[in-house]
Amino acid sequence: MSDLSTGLAKAAAYWDRYAYPDWLRVHSALVGRVAEALVRGRAGIDADAVVLAAYLHDIGRSPLLAGDAREHNELSALILAAEGLAACVEPARRHAIYVVLDPATAPRTLEEKIVYTADRRGGMRVESLEERAAETARRHTRYAGEIARAIPIGEEIEREVFAALPFAPEELAAHVEDPR
Repeated sequence: MSDLSTGLAKAAAYWDRYAYPDWLRVHSALVGRVAEALVRGRAGIDADAVVLAAYLHDIGRSPLLAGDAREHNELSALILAAEGLAACVEPARRHAIYVVLDPATAPRTLEEKIVYTADRRGGMRVESLEERAAETARRHTRYAGEIARAIPIGEEIEREVFAALPFAPEELAAHVEDPR
C-alpha cells in the first residue's frame, strides 16, 4: 500500500477544479481520514482507491453543478467515471445514508461499505452514526423518516466494517488524523 497522504493531495486538485467551498473541503478531508483509519492494515482491498473515493464522495455537491436536480451521489458517480476514476464510482454512488433502504443501491463490497461508514462517521467532526444521522435529518427534514429507517442498516454495515479492526467504533476518533 502506498502512502495514503498522497490521496489527500490528489483529492485537493479535484476540490480546486470543482470549486469546493470550505465546508465541503473540511467534510471531505475528514471522511477521507476516517476511511484511512478504516483501511489501515487491511489486505485484499485497494486502500488507495477506497481512500480517494472517500475524499471525493461528494464531488457531485460542487457548486459548478448548481441547478442539476439529480441526487448528489449520482452526480458524484458520473463525474468520477468521466474523470477516469473507475474504482471510485460505486463507493461514491452508494455513500448516501438512504441508499441502504434499497438493495439495488446499498453498498455491496467492503470498499463501498468503508466509504459509506466513513461518511456516516464524518460530518464536520468524527461522531457516532446516530449523531450524524440526526444532524442530517435536521438539515433535510423531508427525509427524516428515511434517515431513521436507514440507521439500523447502517449500524449493521458499521459492525461488519469494524469487525476486522483492532478498535471499536467508539474509539474511532483516536485513530483519525486531523486533516488540517
